[in-house]
Amino acid sequence: MADFPLQGDHISKHKSKVFIESIGFHCLTAHAMIHGLLAAAVLLATGHGIAGAVGIAVSHWLIDFGKSWERWPSSWRITQGARWDGNPDARGLYGINVDQSLHGLVLVLVAVLA
Repeated sequence: MADFPLQGDHISKHKSKVFIESIGFHCLTAHAMIHGLLAAAVLLATGHGIAGAVGIAVSHWLIDFGKSWERWPSSWRITQGARWDGNPDARGLYGINVDQSLHGLVLVLVAVLA
């Protein structure tokens, strides 16, 4: 829910510019905070603390940075979904499948540890 409906076009377009333009850091951080706040609401509503929400926010920032940063060398990419010649919009170390798998793993870990 927080990845697509709550993200908005502005955040989506600029979060890959971390350490390139200041707007990139702010957009990626805002995106991760949306996830953290949504997770905190769910955890508090179910009677758990918010420590897991902090973990979700921080891990979301790191995972999305790996997926979307524009300056990773092409030789570092992990999957074909990350970047390939002829697709100027693709960037990062890995594509959306790895990205969403990592986010899912974090959510499972928080659920088990909460």
